[in-house]
Amino acid sequence: MTKPITKSRLLSGLRCQKRRWLQTYQPGLAKPSATSQLTMANGIELGRMARLNYPDGILIEHVEQPDLAVVQTARLIVNDPPVPLFEAAFIHVGVLVRSDILVPVEGGWRMIEVKSSGSVKDHHLIDCAIQLWVLEGAGIKIQQVCLAHVDTGFVYAGDGNYEQLIVEKDVTEQVRALLNGVPAWLASHRDILENHMPPVRMGSQCKPDCQFTDYCEQGLPEYPVSILPNGRKLITDLQDAGIEDVRDIPDGVLMKERHIVVWQATRNNQPFISPELKAEFAKLPYPHFYLDFETINFVIPRWAGTRPHQQLPFQWSCHIEQQGEALAHREFLDTSGNAPMRAFAESLIAAVEEDGPIIVYGSFESTVLKGLIDFCPDLEVPLNDIIDRLVNLLSWLQNHYYHPAMKGSWSIKAVLPTIAPHLDYSQLIEVQNGTLAQLAYIDIINPATDTTERYQKIHNLLKYCELDTQAMVEVVRFF
Repeated sequence: MTKPITKSRLLSGLRCQKRRWLQTYQPGLAKPSATSQLTMANGIELGRMARLNYPDGILIEHVEQPDLAVVQTARLIVNDPPVPLFEAAFIHVGVLVRSDILVPVEGGWRMIEVKSSGSVKDHHLIDCAIQLWVLEGAGIKIQQVCLAHVDTGFVYAGDGNYEQLIVEKDVTEQVRALLNGVPAWLASHRDILENHMPPVRMGSQCKPDCQFTDYCEQGLPEYPVSILPNGRKLITDLQDAGIEDVRDIPDGVLMKERHIVVWQATRNNQPFISPELKAEFAKLPYPHFYLDFETINFVIPRWAGTRPHQQLPFQWSCHIEQQGEALAHREFLDTSGNAPMRAFAESLIAAVEEDGPIIVYGSFESTVLKGLIDFCPDLEVPLNDIIDRLVNLLSWLQNHYYHPAMKGSWSIKAVLPTIAPHLDYSQLIEVQNGTLAQLAYIDIINPATDTTERYQKIHNLLKYCELDTQAMVEVVRFF
């Protein structure tokens, strides 16, 4: 029997034909993505929460045996009286789908797809259209299609009541309007697999979580035109003209100053350093405070007064540089599992109580601090004082520095190797970016985590955040 095509694989092919081909014939080339891992975990958690609204429902198991799930679904779908079904499995012309929630209604069923986002997206409607096509093809009468997503305005009271967390939006008309396209999507999918690997360019479809990014980058020149920042149309126009390498772009084509800087530095293999940068850094009075935050944004709020997807700080690192003195380091990490916002704010205020610029990388810390005032209104004055002292190192570098090795990115992880190659994020254990930091924190506050593993994750998380502020110290000292 031919293995059925899953909905996720069909959706993957619509996003990128090359990705779909690689998933089928070269799955070993995939590298796990922290972003996809976190998204999947959030989706599973929200799916469980959504089922609580239908306490009489039955969960169809057999995750690894879809044929058994189809058989169990067929048996339960004819129950009298019918009951809600979770993860119901159906096959139609070789396409397998599992519906998050099916609720019996007069004349048939209401199909509910659960998503962890805060609104309905276009790709959600395509997802629902594939499901609806399969279910109706399998003889199931669907009266209504709903998209369930979180209400980002929901504020958790801390009482265990999540009744208003998830909202269901009727998308029946939008989804039915897409039904005629499903057979063409399926035909295209099968055509992909019957031919050689499609020559798809890298682009926006690769972000944020394609597991084949490393493989696809192997075929690119060292400096592909795709590194030009914020230039999607320009990049496409260059590629259509047969220009794949930044160094091959002719004079006079680029108009934006930042694109020209990238082009010139790459073509000349020389970094661009504005003389203004050293002068600006020299104006910074001592002491210097280098500050970085880590935050968590739960889909399902855990602490009273918080909302879905709200950025909540649980860790900070601060390097303190006094003129003529050794570099000092202070840090905070709440591992209790309780709401960390007040302890975070109070410890931070104590750490940066002196005058002096507080150097951050981007606008993220400012946004988080403004959010902290809502939780700690009595600390509004000292928190606003910190906000007023923030100096955005990122904007300075974007205007005054570029090295060819940065390949179009001004992230601290791209800048650091160009000025301090002895510091390397890849040498960190487990936690090497913000998403991995969130995953580590979730494990740390999970009571089921092994004690030894928990202490190791705490250590890894502290080292990661410390390197973020150490990196800023090195950047300022370098210039």
